[in-house]
Amino acid sequence: MSTTTEPAIVARILGLMQWQVGLAVVLLALVAWLLDVALRPRWSPSRRRIMSAQFEKLRDTGVVSLGVWFMTEGLRRLSSPPWLSGAFGLLVLVAWMVFGLRIGRVFVFEWLFASTREGVPLLLVDLFTLAASLFGFGALLHGVFLVEVTSLLATSALASVVLGLAMQDTLGHLFAGISLQLDRPFRLGDWVEVRSGSEKISGQVLEVSWRATLVLSLTEELVTIPNKTVAQGTISNFSGRERPFVRSHVFRIPLDADLDVVRDALLEAARSVEGIVADPAPLPLVIETTESWIAVKMVNFLTDYGQQFTIGDAFHSSALRLLRERGIKLATARLLVERERTEQAALPATTSKSSTRAAAVSAHSKSSPP
Repeated sequence: MSTTTEPAIVARILGLMQWQVGLAVVLLALVAWLLDVALRPRWSPSRRRIMSAQFEKLRDTGVVSLGVWFMTEGLRRLSSPPWLSGAFGLLVLVAWMVFGLRIGRVFVFEWLFASTREGVPLLLVDLFTLAASLFGFGALLHGVFLVEVTSLLATSALASVVLGLAMQDTLGHLFAGISLQLDRPFRLGDWVEVRSGSEKISGQVLEVSWRATLVLSLTEELVTIPNKTVAQGTISNFSGRERPFVRSHVFRIPLDADLDVVRDALLEAARSVEGIVADPAPLPLVIETTESWIAVKMVNFLTDYGQQFTIGDAFHSSALRLLRERGIKLATARLLVERERTEQAALPATTSKSSTRAAAVSAHSKSSPP
C-alpha cells in the first residue's frame, strides 16, 4: 500500500471514529436497560435468565469497546505513526459495531416482543443479528475502503449457489423454522404434542434454533426435534387454547352403591384440588354397567398441562378418601369369587364319589373267591 493511500484510509477511519457516535451507542444501551427494568416484572423466570445473560454480554462488549477507544485516543495524543492510529481506529469501529449489534439483540428480545411472556425464539434473534451484521460490515467496508458491496455480492453469486447445494438439509431446517415463526403454532413455554407418523413427542417448548426445536418432555428429558419434522407433523398446542383441556378418571363401584352419593363425593374432590377449573364444571358420568360393577367416569378440565399428573394424583387421593368416608368401596371382581366358591362346593362331591367307588371295589374284592 502506498504512502499516499494510507493517510487517506486513516483519515476516513478517524473521521468515522467520533465521540458522538460512541455516545449515541451508550445512550441506546441505557435505553435498553431502562426497558428491561420496566418489563422484567411481567416476564417468566426463564426469560429473566435469558435477559440477564444478554446484558452480561452487552456489559463485557461495552467495557472492551470503551477500553479500545481510550487506547486509540492515547495513541493519537502521543503522535503515534498513522498506520498504528488507523489500525486501532478500525478496531474501535468494529468494537462499536459489535456493541451496537448486542444492543439490537437486546431490543429484539425485550421490546419487539414485549407482550411475549416467555421470550423470543433464538432463530429470530439470530436472523436479525445476521442481517444487521451484513449491513454493518458492508457499510464499514464501503466507508473505510470504498468497496462497492453490490458488485461484491454479484461476483459471489456462484459461490452462494454452490454453498446452498452443499447445505440443502441445513437450509431446509432453517426455512422450516422460519415458517414455524410466521405461522406461530406455538410459542416458547407452550406445552405441545408433535405427531410425525407413528411417533409422538409431548413437552414444553424451550427454544427454536436454526436446525431444531428443543422440547422438555414430561419425564424431564431434553428432546431435540428437527424443524422439518415439526413443520411437517401434526401439532397439538395445550397452552395456546381458549378452553382448558380434558383429563378423565374412571372409578368402578359396586352395583348396590348410591350413585348420587358417588357423584357428590367426586364433585367435592374435584372442587378441593387446585388446578381443576370450575368453568367448565367437572362431569361425573356413568359409562358402563356390568354384572360386577358400575363404571363412573369423572371428566375434569385443566389449564396447566405440565402439572396434569400432579393434579391427577391429588384428585385420586381426595376422591378415594371421600368415597371411603361415605362407606363406598371400589368394586371387586365378583366373577372370580363365584368361580372359587363353585370349585370349593364341587370338591366334597368329587371326594365322596371317589370314596364310594373305592368302597365298592374293596367290597367286591372281599366277596371274590381266592
